[in-house]
Amino acid sequence: MTHRARLQMGSSPVLAVPTDGIREQAERLVAGPPSRRGLALAFDESTASSVEVLVEGASFYPRKLADIAAASSSVHINQFGFRPGVVGDRFADALIAKAGEGVSVRLVVDRQGSDPERSSKEFYDRLTAAGVEVCVVRATRPRVSAGPLASGGATGWNLSGLGHIDHRKLMVVDGRVGWVGGAGIEDHFQDGRFHDLFLRVEGPVVAQLQLVFLATFRWLRGEVDRAELDALFPFLEGGADPVPARVLHNAPGRYRPITDAIAHLLENASETLDVVNPYVTDRGMIRRIERAAHRGVRVRLFVPANANNWACAGAQQFHHARLLDAGVRILEYPTMLHAKAFVRDGQELVAGTCNLEAWSLKRFFEIDLQLVSSTVAAGFDERFSVPAEALSAPGRPLTDMKQRARAAALAAISPLL
Repeated sequence: MTHRARLQMGSSPVLAVPTDGIREQAERLVAGPPSRRGLALAFDESTASSVEVLVEGASFYPRKLADIAAASSSVHINQFGFRPGVVGDRFADALIAKAGEGVSVRLVVDRQGSDPERSSKEFYDRLTAAGVEVCVVRATRPRVSAGPLASGGATGWNLSGLGHIDHRKLMVVDGRVGWVGGAGIEDHFQDGRFHDLFLRVEGPVVAQLQLVFLATFRWLRGEVDRAELDALFPFLEGGADPVPARVLHNAPGRYRPITDAIAHLLENASETLDVVNPYVTDRGMIRRIERAAHRGVRVRLFVPANANNWACAGAQQFHHARLLDAGVRILEYPTMLHAKAFVRDGQELVAGTCNLEAWSLKRFFEIDLQLVSSTVAAGFDERFSVPAEALSAPGRPLTDMKQRARAAALAAISPLL
Protein backbone atom coordinates (compact mmCIF):
# COMPACT_ATOMS: atom_id res chain seq x y z
CA MET A 1 0.00 0.00 0.00
CA THR A 2 1.40 3.38 -0.97
CA HIS A 3 1.31 6.34 1.32
CA ARG A 4 -1.47 7.84 -0.78
CA ALA A 5 -3.55 4.68 -1.00
CA ARG A 6 -7.28 5.25 -0.65
CA LEU A 7 -9.66 2.78 0.92
CA GLN A 8 -13.21 2.69 -0.38
CA MET A 9 -16.08 2.75 2.14
CA GLY A 10 -19.33 2.90 0.18
CA SER A 11 -19.09 6.09 -1.84
CA SER A 12 -16.66 7.74 0.57
CA PRO A 13 -12.92 7.45 -0.16
CA VAL A 14 -10.61 7.22 2.83
CA LEU A 15 -7.00 8.27 2.98
CA ALA A 16 -4.92 5.43 4.45
CA VAL A 17 -1.94 6.92 6.25
CA PRO A 18 0.65 4.35 7.39
CA THR A 19 2.92 5.28 10.25
CA ASP A 20 5.86 5.95 7.95
CA GLY A 21 3.67 8.10 5.69
CA ILE A 22 2.55 10.69 8.25
CA ARG A 23 5.29 13.19 7.42
CA GLU A 24 4.63 12.82 3.69
CA GLN A 25 0.94 13.54 4.20
CA ALA A 26 1.79 16.53 6.41
CA GLU A 27 3.88 17.97 3.58
CA ARG A 28 0.93 17.62 1.20
CA LEU A 29 -1.35 19.35 3.67
CA VAL A 30 1.05 22.27 4.03
CA ALA A 31 1.27 22.55 0.25
CA GLY A 32 -2.50 22.74 -0.18
CA PRO A 33 -5.64 22.46 1.98
CA PRO A 34 -7.61 19.22 1.82
CA SER A 35 -11.23 18.83 0.79
CA ARG A 36 -13.68 17.63 3.41
CA ARG A 37 -13.17 14.09 2.10
CA GLY A 38 -9.46 14.46 2.75
CA LEU A 39 -10.18 14.65 6.48
CA ALA A 40 -11.12 10.94 6.58
CA LEU A 41 -7.78 9.56 7.78
CA ALA A 42 -7.26 5.84 8.40
CA PHE A 43 -4.29 5.14 10.65
CA ASP A 44 -2.26 1.99 11.24
CA GLU A 45 -1.66 0.72 14.75
CA SER A 46 1.04 2.78 16.42
CA THR A 47 2.40 2.86 19.98
CA ALA A 48 2.42 5.07 23.05
CA SER A 49 5.48 5.20 25.26
CA SER A 50 3.34 6.37 28.19
CA VAL A 51 -0.38 6.59 28.94
CA GLU A 52 -1.99 8.39 31.85
CA VAL A 53 -5.66 8.39 32.85
CA LEU A 54 -6.61 11.67 34.55
CA VAL A 55 -10.05 12.02 36.11
CA GLU A 56 -11.80 15.31 37.03
CA GLY A 57 -10.75 18.82 36.05
CA ALA A 58 -8.81 19.22 39.29
CA SER A 59 -6.56 16.45 38.00
CA PHE A 60 -6.24 17.10 34.25
CA TYR A 61 -6.38 20.90 33.98
CA PRO A 62 -3.18 21.53 36.00
CA ARG A 63 -1.30 18.90 33.95
CA LYS A 64 -2.51 20.39 30.67
CA LEU A 65 -1.48 23.87 31.80
CA ALA A 66 1.93 22.53 32.85
CA ASP A 67 2.41 21.01 29.39
CA ILE A 68 1.46 24.33 27.78
CA ALA A 69 3.90 26.18 30.04
CA ALA A 70 6.67 23.77 29.00
CA ALA A 71 5.99 24.17 25.26
CA SER A 72 8.97 25.35 23.22
CA SER A 73 7.68 25.22 19.63
CA SER A 74 3.92 24.67 19.29
CA VAL A 75 0.62 24.26 21.09
CA HIS A 76 -2.28 22.92 19.02
CA ILE A 77 -5.75 22.64 20.54
CA ASN A 78 -8.95 21.38 18.90
CA GLN A 79 -11.66 22.11 21.45
CA PHE A 80 -15.44 21.94 21.64
CA GLY A 81 -16.31 24.16 24.58
CA PHE A 82 -13.63 26.80 25.28
CA ARG A 83 -15.30 29.78 26.92
CA PRO A 84 -14.42 32.59 29.34
CA GLY A 85 -14.55 31.76 33.03
CA VAL A 86 -12.13 30.79 35.77
CA VAL A 87 -10.79 27.83 33.78
CA GLY A 88 -11.08 29.39 30.34
CA ASP A 89 -9.29 32.56 31.43
CA ARG A 90 -6.49 30.52 32.97
CA PHE A 91 -5.94 28.68 29.69
CA ALA A 92 -6.20 31.90 27.68
CA ASP A 93 -3.51 33.50 29.84
CA ALA A 94 -1.26 30.46 29.34
CA LEU A 95 -1.73 30.48 25.55
CA ILE A 96 -1.18 34.22 25.29
CA ALA A 97 2.02 33.89 27.30
CA LYS A 98 3.34 31.18 24.96
CA ALA A 99 2.42 33.18 21.86
CA GLY A 100 4.35 36.09 23.38
CA GLU A 101 7.40 33.83 23.62
CA GLY A 102 7.20 33.06 19.90
CA VAL A 103 5.62 29.63 20.28
CA SER A 104 3.11 28.80 17.51
CA VAL A 105 -0.31 28.62 19.18
CA ARG A 106 -3.20 27.40 17.04
CA LEU A 107 -6.80 26.66 18.00
CA VAL A 108 -9.70 25.01 16.22
CA VAL A 109 -13.02 25.65 17.96
CA ASP A 110 -16.63 24.97 17.09
CA ARG A 111 -19.07 27.85 16.77
CA GLN A 112 -21.77 25.99 18.70
CA GLY A 113 -19.46 24.89 21.48
CA SER A 114 -17.44 28.07 22.01
CA ASP A 115 -19.38 30.90 20.30
CA PRO A 116 -16.23 32.89 19.43
CA GLU A 117 -18.03 35.47 17.30
CA ARG A 118 -20.90 36.34 19.63
CA SER A 119 -21.06 35.75 23.41
CA SER A 120 -17.33 34.88 23.65
CA LYS A 121 -16.14 37.48 21.15
CA GLU A 122 -14.22 39.64 23.62
CA PHE A 123 -12.45 36.54 24.92
CA TYR A 124 -11.38 35.46 21.41
CA ASP A 125 -10.48 39.00 20.37
CA ARG A 126 -7.98 38.96 23.22
CA LEU A 127 -6.51 35.67 22.00
CA THR A 128 -6.18 36.73 18.37
CA ALA A 129 -4.74 40.14 19.31
CA ALA A 130 -1.98 38.29 21.17
CA GLY A 131 -1.06 36.22 18.12
CA VAL A 132 -3.07 33.05 18.76
CA GLU A 133 -4.46 31.71 15.47
CA VAL A 134 -8.08 30.61 15.84
CA CYS A 135 -10.00 28.75 13.15
CA VAL A 136 -13.72 28.11 13.58
CA VAL A 137 -15.93 25.23 12.44
CA ARG A 138 -19.30 26.80 11.58
CA ALA A 139 -21.59 23.82 11.04
CA THR A 140 -24.80 25.86 11.09
CA ARG A 141 -23.73 28.64 8.71
CA PRO A 142 -24.25 28.27 4.93
CA ARG A 143 -21.68 30.99 4.19
CA VAL A 144 -18.48 31.47 6.18
CA SER A 145 -15.21 33.37 6.13
CA ALA A 146 -12.09 31.38 5.28
CA GLY A 147 -9.02 31.37 7.47
CA PRO A 148 -8.43 32.32 11.09
CA LEU A 149 -10.51 34.85 13.00
CA ALA A 150 -9.59 38.46 12.24
CA SER A 151 -7.62 37.44 9.11
CA GLY A 152 -10.05 39.01 6.65
CA GLY A 153 -10.56 35.81 4.70
CA ALA A 154 -12.94 35.68 1.77
CA THR A 155 -16.54 34.61 2.38
CA GLY A 156 -17.76 31.51 0.57
CA TRP A 157 -20.29 28.70 0.66
CA ASN A 158 -20.04 26.10 3.46
CA LEU A 159 -22.41 23.47 2.10
CA SER A 160 -20.06 20.54 2.75
CA GLY A 161 -19.65 21.59 6.37
CA LEU A 162 -23.32 22.06 7.25
CA GLY A 163 -24.51 19.84 10.09
CA HIS A 164 -21.05 18.55 10.98
CA ILE A 165 -20.31 19.99 14.41
CA ASP A 166 -16.74 19.59 15.65
CA HIS A 167 -17.12 17.82 19.01
CA ARG A 168 -13.43 16.92 19.41
CA LYS A 169 -11.25 17.75 22.41
CA LEU A 170 -7.54 17.23 21.74
CA MET A 171 -4.27 18.97 22.45
CA VAL A 172 -0.78 18.41 21.05
CA VAL A 173 2.26 20.14 22.54
CA ASP A 174 5.57 20.29 20.64
CA GLY A 175 4.47 17.25 18.64
CA ARG A 176 5.49 15.12 21.64
CA VAL A 177 2.60 15.16 24.11
CA GLY A 178 -1.00 14.40 23.18
CA TRP A 179 -4.26 14.76 25.07
CA VAL A 180 -7.70 13.32 24.21
CA GLY A 181 -10.77 13.40 26.44
CA GLY A 182 -14.34 14.50 26.88
CA ALA A 183 -14.18 17.75 28.83
CA GLY A 184 -14.46 21.31 27.63
CA ILE A 185 -12.26 24.10 28.94
CA GLU A 186 -15.13 25.31 31.12
CA ASP A 187 -15.82 25.82 34.80
CA HIS A 188 -18.39 23.04 35.23
CA PHE A 189 -15.69 20.44 34.55
CA GLN A 190 -13.58 21.95 37.34
CA ASP A 191 -16.13 22.46 40.11
CA GLY A 192 -17.63 18.96 40.23
CA ARG A 193 -20.85 19.58 38.29
CA PHE A 194 -19.55 17.45 35.35
CA HIS A 195 -17.50 14.24 35.77
CA ASP A 196 -15.04 13.57 32.95
CA LEU A 197 -11.55 12.36 32.07
CA PHE A 198 -8.60 12.82 29.71
CA LEU A 199 -5.91 10.50 28.42
CA ARG A 200 -2.40 11.92 28.20
CA VAL A 201 -0.06 10.07 25.83
CA GLU A 202 3.51 10.32 24.62
CA GLY A 203 5.27 8.38 21.88
CA PRO A 204 4.71 7.74 18.16
CA VAL A 205 0.88 7.85 18.33
CA VAL A 206 1.11 11.59 19.03
CA ALA A 207 2.03 12.10 15.36
CA GLN A 208 -1.40 10.78 14.39
CA LEU A 209 -3.08 13.36 16.64
CA GLN A 210 -0.89 16.08 15.15
CA LEU A 211 -1.85 15.08 11.61
CA VAL A 212 -5.57 15.19 12.49
CA PHE A 213 -5.14 18.70 13.84
CA LEU A 214 -3.06 19.84 10.87
CA ALA A 215 -5.61 18.48 8.38
CA THR A 216 -8.46 20.34 10.08
CA PHE A 217 -6.53 23.58 10.46
CA ARG A 218 -5.59 23.56 6.78
CA TRP A 219 -9.14 22.59 5.74
CA LEU A 220 -10.27 25.77 7.48
CA ARG A 221 -7.57 27.65 5.55
CA GLY A 222 -5.18 28.19 8.41
CA GLU A 223 -1.56 28.51 7.26
CA VAL A 224 1.40 26.41 8.42
CA ASP A 225 4.93 26.97 7.12
CA ARG A 226 6.72 23.91 5.76
CA ALA A 227 9.75 24.90 7.84
CA GLU A 228 7.75 24.04 10.98
CA LEU A 229 7.24 20.39 10.08
CA ASP A 230 10.42 19.09 11.72
CA ALA A 231 9.28 20.56 15.05
CA LEU A 232 5.65 19.51 14.56
CA PHE A 233 6.60 15.92 13.73
CA PRO A 234 9.76 15.06 15.70
CA PHE A 235 11.13 11.54 15.97
CA LEU A 236 9.30 9.82 18.82
CA GLU A 237 10.61 6.81 20.74
CA GLY A 238 8.29 3.89 21.45
CA GLY A 239 9.73 3.44 24.93
CA ALA A 240 10.83 0.36 26.86
CA ASP A 241 7.29 -1.01 27.18
CA PRO A 242 5.28 0.40 24.26
CA VAL A 243 1.48 0.30 24.37
CA PRO A 244 -0.31 -0.54 21.11
CA ALA A 245 -2.27 2.60 20.26
CA ARG A 246 -4.20 4.19 17.43
CA VAL A 247 -6.09 7.41 16.83
CA LEU A 248 -9.68 6.88 15.70
CA HIS A 249 -11.16 9.89 13.98
CA ASN A 250 -14.76 10.25 12.78
CA ALA A 251 -14.97 12.88 10.05
CA PRO A 252 -18.05 13.61 7.93
CA GLY A 253 -18.67 10.80 5.47
CA ARG A 254 -19.23 7.08 5.60
CA TYR A 255 -15.88 6.14 7.13
CA ARG A 256 -16.42 6.14 10.89
CA PRO A 257 -13.59 4.24 12.61
CA ILE A 258 -14.74 5.16 16.13
CA THR A 259 -18.23 3.83 15.46
CA ASP A 260 -16.78 0.64 13.98
CA ALA A 261 -14.30 0.17 16.83
CA ILE A 262 -16.98 0.56 19.50
CA ALA A 263 -19.26 -1.91 17.71
CA HIS A 264 -16.38 -4.41 17.39
CA LEU A 265 -15.47 -4.00 21.06
CA LEU A 266 -19.04 -4.61 22.21
CA GLU A 267 -19.47 -7.61 19.93
CA ASN A 268 -16.21 -9.28 20.93
CA ALA A 269 -16.23 -8.89 24.71
CA SER A 270 -16.02 -12.35 26.25
CA GLU A 271 -15.54 -11.76 29.97
CA THR A 272 -16.04 -8.14 31.05
CA LEU A 273 -17.36 -4.98 29.46
CA ASP A 274 -17.53 -1.47 30.89
CA VAL A 275 -19.45 1.22 29.00
CA VAL A 276 -19.13 4.80 30.26
CA ASN A 277 -21.31 7.29 28.40
CA PRO A 278 -23.72 10.14 29.13
CA TYR A 279 -26.02 9.65 26.13
CA VAL A 280 -26.86 6.02 25.30
CA THR A 281 -29.64 6.08 22.72
CA ASP A 282 -28.42 4.28 19.59
CA ARG A 283 -30.49 1.11 19.24
CA GLY A 284 -27.77 -0.82 17.44
CA MET A 285 -25.21 -0.16 20.17
CA ILE A 286 -27.77 -0.88 22.90
CA ARG A 287 -28.57 -4.24 21.29
CA ARG A 288 -24.85 -5.05 21.24
CA ILE A 289 -24.58 -4.28 24.97
CA GLU A 290 -27.64 -6.45 25.65
CA ARG A 291 -26.27 -9.34 23.59
CA ALA A 292 -22.96 -9.17 25.44
CA ALA A 293 -24.79 -9.67 28.74
CA HIS A 294 -26.75 -12.57 27.25
CA ARG A 295 -23.40 -14.18 26.31
CA GLY A 296 -22.47 -14.18 29.98
CA VAL A 297 -20.24 -11.11 29.85
CA ARG A 298 -20.21 -9.08 33.07
CA VAL A 299 -21.45 -5.71 31.84
CA ARG A 300 -21.41 -2.40 33.71
CA LEU A 301 -23.09 0.62 32.13
CA PHE A 302 -22.13 3.93 33.76
CA VAL A 303 -24.56 6.79 33.04
CA PRO A 304 -25.55 10.04 34.79
CA ALA A 305 -28.45 9.88 37.23
CA ASN A 306 -29.69 13.22 35.87
CA ALA A 307 -28.36 13.93 32.40
CA ASN A 308 -28.19 17.51 31.14
CA ASN A 309 -30.01 16.40 27.96
CA TRP A 310 -33.47 15.33 29.16
CA ALA A 311 -34.53 14.01 25.77
CA CYS A 312 -31.54 11.67 25.45
CA ALA A 313 -32.01 10.60 29.07
CA GLY A 314 -35.62 9.70 28.43
CA ALA A 315 -34.77 7.76 25.28
CA GLN A 316 -32.07 5.87 27.14
CA GLN A 317 -34.35 4.97 30.06
CA PHE A 318 -36.75 3.32 27.62
CA HIS A 319 -34.14 0.56 27.20
CA HIS A 320 -33.35 0.07 30.91
CA ALA A 321 -35.81 -2.79 31.46
CA ARG A 322 -34.39 -4.95 28.66
CA LEU A 323 -30.81 -4.21 29.64
CA LEU A 324 -31.45 -5.05 33.27
CA ASP A 325 -33.31 -8.23 32.31
CA ALA A 326 -30.29 -9.25 30.24
CA GLY A 327 -28.04 -8.86 33.28
CA VAL A 328 -26.49 -5.44 32.61
CA ARG A 329 -25.61 -3.53 35.77
CA ILE A 330 -26.70 0.08 35.22
CA LEU A 331 -24.83 2.46 37.50
CA GLU A 332 -26.20 6.00 37.78
CA TYR A 333 -23.55 8.51 38.76
CA PRO A 334 -24.85 11.28 41.06
CA THR A 335 -23.53 14.25 39.06
CA MET A 336 -23.39 14.80 35.31
CA LEU A 337 -21.17 11.94 34.14
CA HIS A 338 -19.82 13.23 30.83
CA ALA A 339 -16.96 10.80 30.11
CA LYS A 340 -16.98 8.50 27.09
CA ALA A 341 -15.03 5.25 27.45
CA PHE A 342 -15.27 1.52 26.73
CA VAL A 343 -13.18 -1.26 28.29
CA ARG A 344 -13.21 -4.84 26.97
CA ASP A 345 -11.98 -7.86 28.92
CA GLY A 346 -9.52 -5.82 30.93
CA GLN A 347 -7.39 -5.44 27.78
CA GLU A 348 -8.74 -2.82 25.37
CA LEU A 349 -9.67 0.78 26.13
CA VAL A 350 -11.36 3.18 23.70
CA ALA A 351 -11.90 6.66 25.14
CA GLY A 352 -12.41 10.19 23.88
CA THR A 353 -15.35 12.28 22.70
CA CYS A 354 -17.83 9.91 21.04
CA ASN A 355 -21.28 9.45 22.57
CA LEU A 356 -23.59 6.51 21.88
CA GLU A 357 -26.12 8.61 19.97
CA ALA A 358 -26.69 9.20 16.29
CA TRP A 359 -25.06 12.62 15.99
CA SER A 360 -21.74 11.46 17.44
CA LEU A 361 -21.74 8.07 15.76
CA LYS A 362 -22.70 9.27 12.28
CA ARG A 363 -22.44 13.04 11.79
CA PHE A 364 -20.07 14.93 14.08
CA PHE A 365 -16.31 15.25 14.08
CA GLU A 366 -15.16 12.99 16.95
CA ILE A 367 -11.82 11.66 18.17
CA ASP A 368 -10.93 8.68 20.38
CA LEU A 369 -7.81 6.80 21.36
CA GLN A 370 -7.73 3.00 21.13
CA LEU A 371 -5.24 1.35 23.50
CA VAL A 372 -4.54 -2.34 24.06
CA SER A 373 -2.93 -2.91 27.43
CA SER A 374 -3.99 -4.74 30.58
CA THR A 375 -1.95 -2.22 32.58
CA VAL A 376 -3.77 0.77 31.07
CA ALA A 377 -7.14 -0.96 31.49
CA ALA A 378 -6.35 -1.71 35.13
CA GLY A 379 -5.33 1.90 35.68
CA PHE A 380 -8.61 3.06 34.16
CA ASP A 381 -10.53 0.74 36.46
CA GLU A 382 -8.64 1.99 39.51
CA ARG A 383 -8.90 5.70 38.71
CA PHE A 384 -12.35 5.86 37.14
CA SER A 385 -14.58 2.79 37.33
CA VAL A 386 -14.04 1.69 40.94
CA PRO A 387 -14.59 5.18 42.44
CA ALA A 388 -17.55 5.79 40.10
CA GLU A 389 -19.20 2.51 41.06
CA ALA A 390 -18.80 3.31 44.76
CA LEU A 391 -20.70 6.58 44.29
CA SER A 392 -23.38 5.35 41.89
CA ALA A 393 -26.88 4.06 42.54
CA PRO A 394 -28.35 1.07 40.70
CA GLY A 395 -30.39 1.92 37.63
CA ARG A 396 -34.04 0.89 37.61
CA PRO A 397 -36.63 0.30 34.91
CA LEU A 398 -39.40 2.82 34.39
CA THR A 399 -42.68 1.70 35.99
CA ASP A 400 -44.91 4.75 35.73
CA MET A 401 -47.15 4.48 32.68
CA LYS A 402 -46.75 8.12 31.66
CA GLN A 403 -42.95 7.95 32.02
CA ARG A 404 -42.82 4.79 29.91
CA ALA A 405 -44.97 6.33 27.18
CA ARG A 406 -42.81 9.46 27.13
CA ALA A 407 -39.61 7.39 27.03
CA ALA A 408 -40.99 5.25 24.18
CA ALA A 409 -41.76 8.37 22.16
CA LEU A 410 -38.29 9.79 22.75
CA ALA A 411 -36.65 6.45 21.86
CA ALA A 412 -38.60 6.41 18.61
CA ILE A 413 -37.11 9.73 17.55
CA SER A 414 -33.65 9.12 19.11
CA PRO A 415 -31.84 9.32 15.73
CA LEU A 416 -32.84 13.00 15.69
CA LEU A 417 -31.91 13.85 19.27
